[in-house]
Amino acid sequence: MNTRINTAAALISAAFLSLAAPLATAQEATPDNWQNVTSTISRDAVSADTLAALKAGAIERGEASLDRSNFRSTLSRAQVAAEARAALRLGAVGFGEGPSYQATPAQADAIRMAGIQAVGQTTLVQAAR
Repeated sequence: MNTRINTAAALISAAFLSLAAPLATAQEATPDNWQNVTSTISRDAVSADTLAALKAGAIERGEASLDRSNFRSTLSRAQVAAEARAALRLGAVGFGEGPSYQATPAQADAIRMAGIQAVGQTTLVQAAR
């Protein structure tokens, strides 16, 4: 008796799924209007233009077009690592796509002091060598 019920349930489920399958279709998030554009120059010409622009430095690389030459760290590697560890320990590091975390003044002081202590310890280690 149970096998007949199980078989009937399986057949009904299969029939339902075969009817519902066409309803679940994927779709592009952006329209495909670009597919109707006809190019006016050859692929080789585009490749040559791209290489020339890369060599000339006209194409930015990376996510943002910033002048990175002005960014110089004023902290040592040990200080940055110590501050990162302190921020993680205090839970002052945001993650995911939610709002960014703003450290409290007490947390910011604790993070800064961890970096300062790391610089002092690094100086002591270098002096001991």
